[in-house]
Amino acid sequence: MRQPLLKPFNDARSLGVILNLRNFNCPDTVAFLDQEAERHGIEIHYLLVNLNRQPIPQWCLDSRMTVINYRRDFTHLGKLKSAVADPFINTEFDFLFAVSNHFHPVVKRIAMLSKAGFKVGKYFSRDNPYDLTYRPSFSERDLELSKEYVANIHLITLSDNSDN
Repeated sequence: MRQPLLKPFNDARSLGVILNLRNFNCPDTVAFLDQEAERHGIEIHYLLVNLNRQPIPQWCLDSRMTVINYRRDFTHLGKLKSAVADPFINTEFDFLFAVSNHFHPVVKRIAMLSKAGFKVGKYFSRDNPYDLTYRPSFSERDLELSKEYVANIHLITLSDNSDN
């Protein structure tokens, strides 16, 4: 059985991020997470899920980003049918952030299979693959969701020096 490994965000060396390309503010979310990763010296890799067979935006053509196409790489139930996501899934990231305000079986499946030490995602049901869930309003954008993830990791890993 998998044991979650929570560490302070400042001590993390790697972060895997699953993003749904259907969400319109993905570039803003990537810019924020890139800034946080650079500030803390964290290596970051993105798995971008293209659910609608949209053309891949120019900003996605980065060596830190892997794009998977829902209909080509997964069955309609979210089962893998190609190996495109395997390197991302098998990387032992310190943290995995599933940044999507909408439920999709592909995102859930990738998070479930991920070998990340600590997984953070949005609460959709009790049957979820995350170690820490966040239940935002439905109007909250991915950028705000990613900011909440980072802030909450910082808060729950603060050392208690109140006795000193």
